Amino acid sequence: MKRFIRAVLPAFLLAVSVGQIYAFTNFSSEIAAHIGRTQQQVQWAFSLGIFFLGMGAAFFGKIVEKNIRLSTIIGTTLFLSGLLVTEFGVVSKSLVLVYLGYGFLIGLGTGVIYISPVKTMMLWFPEHKAIAAALPIISFGLGSTLSTILFSGIHWGTPGSSVAVFQLRGFMEYGITNVFHAYAIFYAVPMVAACFLLKKPKIQVQSFGHGIPALEFSYSQLLGNPFRLQKGDCFFWQAWLFMFLNISAGLCLIPLAKQMMKSPDVYGDSEKLITWIVALSGLMNGGGRFLFAWWSDRLAKRINILLVILSISAGIMLASFQPVLIGLALLVINACYGAGFSVIPAILADHYGMTNISKIHGAVLSAWGFAGIIGNQVALIVSDAFGGYGEGGHGYPAVVTMLVVVYLANLFNAWTLARSTRCG
Repeated sequence: MKRFIRAVLPAFLLAVSVGQIYAFTNFSSEIAAHIGRTQQQVQWAFSLGIFFLGMGAAFFGKIVEKNIRLSTIIGTTLFLSGLLVTEFGVVSKSLVLVYLGYGFLIGLGTGVIYISPVKTMMLWFPEHKAIAAALPIISFGLGSTLSTILFSGIHWGTPGSSVAVFQLRGFMEYGITNVFHAYAIFYAVPMVAACFLLKKPKIQVQSFGHGIPALEFSYSQLLGNPFRLQKGDCFFWQAWLFMFLNISAGLCLIPLAKQMMKSPDVYGDSEKLITWIVALSGLMNGGGRFLFAWWSDRLAKRINILLVILSISAGIMLASFQPVLIGLALLVINACYGAGFSVIPAILADHYGMTNISKIHGAVLSAWGFAGIIGNQVALIVSDAFGGYGEGGHGYPAVVTMLVVVYLANLFNAWTLARSTRCG
């Protein structure tokens, strides 16, 4: 019961709250219309948010290691402040304030909160490190669904019919200028409670690994020289590269999959089918995080799970040269995209030990920040260069070809990483 109160519950409350960052697509068009900007300009708030999420995870790792309560309080303060600044930007029609609130403050706060429960969970459940680390990461994915429900509301049945009606008034019904302070009020209670509940166990179990003692830890020691594969240097950089390529590839496909499926030679006007595939893809993301984490806990050499994830990803993209399979590809890639996040903390703990894992995990997650800026933009550039997804365009095969190359390159990277837990 103590593990539930001190680890599981607060980890869930924190992660499901900051997962709101992935729901930006719900209100980007309303913000753009209200402040008189294009949606593409407003969408940069999300890209900046993902970038600073990675930076927050990278640079606040030392505070997470030193004082878990302080780190969660800092992350919560940044996140809630970001919601309020975003609202002020919407009300005052200032794109700069929207960037500051949603891009910088919410991004940093989310990054700090994202890594805070992960080590705590692994310390409370040392026998199932991957599943323990995956729980807050899965909850993070569910946060987008909760935010969407709060934003648009739930409507079951039709007023006046014989079907029972359940209605939840969504935040959007009060106008876009009121959405973000409503979010701030709603999320403040569970996040503040979680700040005081989350606690590391008194007896911390150190896993086997090439641990870096806390007194000797430095980022320069961890990063080494990526151009000279000296002993220990390449493990961090190859793990970083795995995350960067896997996230970039996922962000090439996931945001554009709906547009690709609407192509005349794919699903055309089958709007209902496309909607169901997109909805199911979110569940596949969470399911993939759990399934591959569970699987990795049962492997003699956990790092081999990376080969499984990337082999499946490359295989489904090769099959997707047949356009009818792009819907299946979206579901599978979502599962493998989520899996990368859930398995990497335990892989890093196996190699480096638990002493500095929050710092190391945070540093690896800086890849997320750069991928958030690059992934989606590269896909747009490539598809536009080949005529887009419309009739006569070759954007679809061009993007699929690019993704196959990226996944195969990352598979080679993971294969060399898995050959040994030490380099040199």
